[in-house]
Amino acid sequence: MKKILSYIFSALMLLGIASCKDFLEVKPKGVILPEKLSDYENMLNSPTMTQTFPSALMYCTDDYYGEYSPVIPGTVANMYFWRREIDINDQVSPIIWGQLYRVIYDANVIIKNAMQAKEAAVEKKKQVLGEALLVRAEAYFTLLTVFAKAYDPATAATDPGLPLVTSSDVTESTPPRSKLLATLDTIVNNTVLAAEYLPTSNLNRYRGTQAAAYGLLSRIYLYMADYPNSAKYAELGLKATHQLLNYNNYTSSRGMPVTDLNPEILWQRASEYYGVPTFLLYSDELKTYFNAADLRYALLTGTNAKGVYRGAPPGRANFGITFQELYLNVAEAAARDNNVTKAMEMVNKIRKTRIKTADYQDLTAANPGAALVSVLAERRRELAYSGQRWMDMKRLDKEGRMTEVIRLNKKTGDVLSTLKPHSKEYTFQIPIRVRRFNPQMEIN
Repeated sequence: MKKILSYIFSALMLLGIASCKDFLEVKPKGVILPEKLSDYENMLNSPTMTQTFPSALMYCTDDYYGEYSPVIPGTVANMYFWRREIDINDQVSPIIWGQLYRVIYDANVIIKNAMQAKEAAVEKKKQVLGEALLVRAEAYFTLLTVFAKAYDPATAATDPGLPLVTSSDVTESTPPRSKLLATLDTIVNNTVLAAEYLPTSNLNRYRGTQAAAYGLLSRIYLYMADYPNSAKYAELGLKATHQLLNYNNYTSSRGMPVTDLNPEILWQRASEYYGVPTFLLYSDELKTYFNAADLRYALLTGTNAKGVYRGAPPGRANFGITFQELYLNVAEAAARDNNVTKAMEMVNKIRKTRIKTADYQDLTAANPGAALVSVLAERRRELAYSGQRWMDMKRLDKEGRMTEVIRLNKKTGDVLSTLKPHSKEYTFQIPIRVRRFNPQMEIN
């Protein structure tokens, strides 16, 4: 079986340098499929299926400050300055798109074949199938936040979404881009089905559970501004055993639990690049959200000649679902439903574990509008560099809550680039390599 798996991984390593009939970063011909369910589980444990967060999404948010030339192209600089064409080399696999369609390919292999696997009970096969559905849904959702417009119920039925590739046969024609609503419906339906199949606990936090599926559904519905459903699934996810770390118990981030053992993490997702977000600089705006009593700033940052940067708690950084994200989803839904008491209760559950005990006081809000402002501010603090900010920027811009984001040269004061409210730069272009292999594909 090692030989079979080596065929798969060797073939997958060719992605980005092999030409396919219709380029979507899918598998070359001739790959030998596993036969036992344990082989499909090994695929779920692989870097491809666990390192599903594209590190490039760190650089386009208003949390980040970098120093890049406005005239020298590069993928990171293109993300930082919101250039619609991200990739500078169309001869290699495009960032974000290539990485996540490779995830989708692996998931499709499992989805198509796991139920026919040998030497396993049907219930266990369904669990593995559910995990693949969950990973595929998350990959499609991340792609959607990058390469499609923000969800608008008035236009979602006609706005372009993504090519929904469900086959593992590279000889099949690439499907056209589905509509945005159809893409989201597919993502939701896959995740709901995954929740039916998934176990309540699993081998480790990288492996999917029913609560993880609920957490992803809560995130998706938040993006769609369906706050009742976001709260519903967040509450279901919060029924899983968890604990918020009390930052008052730590003198440095090095003493915190390693990521794999962190009780705040519901579903762990790593990045393909181990280095993020360590040493990424905080923007001046992000720094204004913290005060001296906030232990997140004291424990999770450092300072160098360039400014304040993100520190490195033990383990590989997590970009998946956390329980504090679910608390914040419940809080936001409550504030938007005029339930100030519940909104602030959820916010204060987090704050009690993050603020110096001697300085702590419950936050209050006089009205739903003030409660929502507090919730969104707490979300900005708690989820800084967690991978959710670009999604938040897009959905908040849709409702007019994003101000202009400015990229400055701090040495000269020159404005290098701006991201204006409702700008088309909130949607990156389909990569040029993908368009070259698929000339009929609808572009943004």
